[in-house]
Amino acid sequence: MDRLRKRIPTGISGLDKIISGGFIPNSVNLISGGAGTGKTVFALQFLYEGAKRGEKVLFISMEEDLQDLKDDAKVFGWDFDKLENEGKAKFVYIYPYEITNFQTLLINEITRVNAKRVVIDSTSVLGMALDNEFEVRKQLYALASQLKRVGCTSILTSEIIDVESNKFSRFGVEEFVADSVITMHYLKSSKNKVTRAMRIIKMRRTLIPHDPIKIKIDKKGIKVV
Repeated sequence: MDRLRKRIPTGISGLDKIISGGFIPNSVNLISGGAGTGKTVFALQFLYEGAKRGEKVLFISMEEDLQDLKDDAKVFGWDFDKLENEGKAKFVYIYPYEITNFQTLLINEITRVNAKRVVIDSTSVLGMALDNEFEVRKQLYALASQLKRVGCTSILTSEIIDVESNKFSRFGVEEFVADSVITMHYLKSSKNKVTRAMRIIKMRRTLIPHDPIKIKIDKKGIKVV
């Protein structure tokens, strides 16, 4: 019962109360949305929360320059350069178009760091480096299985290309391999005022709200309004 009750706090102010304390341990969690909706901020905030709690954390980037990521994080007071120097965090850039053994490389990095929280940013780039839809599905299913096997709680980020579609990720596969799916987007009010929001699409073993949850991003990161 203790294992079922235990949760991994996200560090997002107000969110953990909504999702029974946080993510399920050893789960794979998809954060998806359009450009500029806050996916990477969410991921960085999740890692920083882990580092504060004494957990080793790992960020795998296939898009952004690592120093740019860490400099962006400093805007919120999250000094990952300091955490890296202390051996509490590691940022790794992988160019997927030149890698044929991504899963082996990933597991080696997780094991080397002994990471308990892992972010992979993003599955969109990883999938585009593969030859066909079948290969994308196969690799994403294998990736989720490997992440659970090594005992870390992970976040995958993905773009949503068509917000009008029923897909919650670029390829429409990620939401099926993930234990939870959270989408980040914008809401328009009747007065055309735009606000940020997230929606919890699914989360195993958790009672979740079905309506969008209004959020804001301030100097301390993401918080539920």
